[in-house]
Amino acid sequence: MSDDLIAAVADRPVGDADYLALSRIVIDHAWLTDHGRADEVHELYVEEGELFLTPDVVLRGRSAIRDWGRQLVAAPPWRLIKHICGSMRFTAIGADAAEGYTSMAVYMTAGDDAATTMPWSVGEDHDRFVRTGQGWRLVSRRWTEHFARGDTIDVG
Repeated sequence: MSDDLIAAVADRPVGDADYLALSRIVIDHAWLTDHGRADEVHELYVEEGELFLTPDVVLRGRSAIRDWGRQLVAAPPWRLIKHICGSMRFTAIGADAAEGYTSMAVYMTAGDDAATTMPWSVGEDHDRFVRTGQGWRLVSRRWTEHFARGDTIDVG
C-alpha cells in the first residue's frame, strides 16, 4: 500500500452509524467508572483487550480489566470522579476496524478534600476498536496526559 493511500485511509472518518456506536463505547466507559460500576468496563473490550492506565501500567485481557474494575468498586481511591468527554474523532482503518481520539477532562477528589472545578487531569484517550459479532469493542485504550493538577491518586 502506498504512503498516500495509507494517509488517505487513516484520515477517513467512520460513517454516522459507526460514529454513534463508537461514541457510545467511549461514553459508557466513562459513565460506568463515574457511577461505581467499573467492574463492568471489561465488557466493552475484546477478550485480549488492553487498557493502558499509564505507560508503565498495562492491563492485558478482559479478566485483568475486570479485576481492576472490581478493585475500584470495592475500594474506590476517590470520593467523587467525573469524566467529561469531547472532541471525539473516529477514523476507519479497515472495514471492521477503527481508531479514535477523545479529549477528556477528569475531575476527581479523594478523602475529605473539597471538590474543585480544577480538573485532576486533562488529556486524550487513543482507542482502537474492532467490529465483532456483538458489535464494536475496544482492542486497546491508551491515555496521554496533557495537563495535571499536581496531586496524585492511585488508580492502578
